[in-house]
Parts: sequence; C-alpha cells; structure tokens
Amino acid sequence: MEIIDRITYHGVITSIRNNVDDKFIWFDIKQDNIIKKDGKVINNPSFFSARIYKEYKDLIKLHEEVYVKGIPGGYVDKKGIKQNYIHVDVIDDVKVKNELIENNIISYDTDGVMLWHGKRCEAIPMSKEEQEEIDKLIKEAIGDD
Repeated sequence: MEIIDRITYHGVITSIRNNVDDKFIWFDIKQDNIIKKDGKVINNPSFFSARIYKEYKDLIKLHEEVYVKGIPGGYVDKKGIKQNYIHVDVIDDVKVKNELIENNIISYDTDGVMLWHGKRCEAIPMSKEEQEEIDKLIKEAIGDD
C-alpha cells in the first residue's frame, strides 16, 4: 500500500493566479503567527502556496478564510529557488477530484518537470561509464561491432 503524505493548512487567501497553467488556479494562503518577544506581541505571518483544479474556482475567494488539505509538492523556479505548494484535494470540507491519485495521470509542474502522483520526476544524467555500457549493450543487441 502506497503512503501519501498530506498537509493541512488554514489561513486567509492573499492572492489568486489563474493564468499560470491550463489546469490549475494557484493561490497563496497567509497564516498569522502571534508571538511574544521582549514583552511585545508580534505578528510573524507565514505563507503557503496552493493549487486547485480550475473547475473549483468558485471555492476560492480573495481575503476569505480557508481550510485546505492536500499533497505537499515542490519545484525549483526559474531563479533556482525551491518553492513549496499544496496540491489541494479538500477545501473547506469539500472533496476535490485528484486525478494524480485516482487515475495515475502524469502531469507537469509549473517549470515543466513531469509529476507522477504529485512527485517530481527529476532527470539524472548518466555518467560517462554508464553511457559507454549502454552503447555497448545496444551494439551487442543489434549486432553492430
């Protein structure tokens, strides 16, 4: 049985981006973290990005409080900075379809890297030795000396 991690996050929607890709709307959630430091009360907010299928756009509204649950994901953006997000499958107790899990569909992250079950499929280049071994096996298989 495959174990799929879930993350739950609660806060206020601070931005909505519906032009990132064809399938998803991306939005940011702000959570206030009130701390006491040196006798002062300070708000140290945290932010998390989330994505949801565009057909559920009516469930997200700017400046509204939201509870989401989903699969944590991440990618490296064009500037080389690691970005984290939640692939939402429950929002305010509404279950959202999740093709990545239900149908084993391959999709693509915002930077074009393939996702399988919401996990990035990073390419690892072969070493020179591995490439030589593959070339040798191919030549043996096709009978080319």
